[in-house]
Amino acid sequence: MLEVSQLAHGFDREPALWEISHLQWQGRSLVHLRGDNGSGKTTLLRLLAGLEVPRQGTIRWTLGNAAPLSPPCPGRVLYLHQQPYLFDTSVAGNLRYVARWHGWRREEARHRVAAMLEHCGLAAHAEQRARSLSGGERMRLALARAWLLSPRVLLLDEPTASLDRQAIADVCTLISSLHEAGCAIVLSAHQPSVLTERCDEYWCLEQRCLQVSAFKQGVAV
Repeated sequence: MLEVSQLAHGFDREPALWEISHLQWQGRSLVHLRGDNGSGKTTLLRLLAGLEVPRQGTIRWTLGNAAPLSPPCPGRVLYLHQQPYLFDTSVAGNLRYVARWHGWRREEARHRVAAMLEHCGLAAHAEQRARSLSGGERMRLALARAWLLSPRVLLLDEPTASLDRQAIADVCTLISSLHEAGCAIVLSAHQPSVLTERCDEYWCLEQRCLQVSAFKQGVAV
């Protein structure tokens, strides 16, 4: 579960981008984070991931039976930028880094990497340089790498921005699969898509506040 209290953040001596007095999230739903350009969506995601320290307030994650953490335990809450960082190696090599991090034995690592490449439609690109991939392929590789880390929560910053229709469909399918596998997801997206239509909770940054609403069968509850 996520609990936020009296959270505010800004840069230098500028006024705070927003103030969130209280937020509780059970960490099971697929959330669409909305807001105008400059409203602070990326900043909020980075704060939730523990990549930045808030100017004011607290962020607490309770994952499983562990004690509340701030920032979250590495690998349990992951943030992916719309242009995710890829290691300067092959597509398969990017996934092998995760295998090493887990300490998997060689045969297990080989099997898991191969299965994930197949699942994400990247098997034919296994030995291609990761940084030569198209935008949609790069995002699929980043999602595959995240999946191997078995995150509890995934924070996605504009995952379908600047992608063509087919690439958006492929990325949406992977994200939906991750969610169905038990990973809670918060994604920011400026444009509606098949993925945002599947969200069951909506967070909207407007007028320097966070508004939260849930939808069921098209009716706000």
